[in-house]
Amino acid sequence: MERPTDKEAEHDWVERYLNGQMTADERAVVEAERQADPAFDTDVNLLKRTHDLMKEAFLEQQAIDTIRQLQVRDRRRTQQLRVITRSLGSVVALAAMLVLYMSFSPITVPDSENDLSVTRSLADDTTATVQKRVFGQFFDGQAHLTEGQYALAVKNFEQVLTATDIRPYFREAAQWHLAVAYLKSGQPDKAERLYNQFTSCVDCEYSVNAIDRWKVWWRIKLAQWLD
Repeated sequence: MERPTDKEAEHDWVERYLNGQMTADERAVVEAERQADPAFDTDVNLLKRTHDLMKEAFLEQQAIDTIRQLQVRDRRRTQQLRVITRSLGSVVALAAMLVLYMSFSPITVPDSENDLSVTRSLADDTTATVQKRVFGQFFDGQAHLTEGQYALAVKNFEQVLTATDIRPYFREAAQWHLAVAYLKSGQPDKAERLYNQFTSCVDCEYSVNAIDRWKVWWRIKLAQWLD
């Protein structure tokens, strides 16, 4: 069985791998993909870590239930323990859901404005040609990110950032997209350097919402931890 191209199908495929539901031949295919694709290997490790966290939460819940049984003779303590258990169970469930959401939900950065005014002016034909080239590299990079071709996306956005007269809006947009491409291609340290440029920015023109900023930060730290 080959690696699915659809992300949802790929997720289910990895779930079967982690749950030991594959034949030896199928596992060999997954492990070959992990060797060949660092970004895929990172995603598998993230999902495995999430599974481990959920198992720990389950074991913790079992321990709490055992304590409740031992304390059943004391009505007041039993009642208090039930309240604590219920609260802790909710916290564990919410924490697990948050980990899953922050680790696997898509990172969304805004689409850039759809025009050719990437650089500051159209002084001559040479400038116009440079603008079109930079514009093309930027949107090629977006397409490669969507298609999962992260190494190509990195090259596209790095090329955009070599332009000397690029508008601040497009420079910031390219930096954010490049940070995501670095992260997806297994280069969290490079992603972190770009991310840190925006942590105290007060006059940025390209706005990324707080949730997606947190996703980028979380996945950088998790990737560095797993590395």
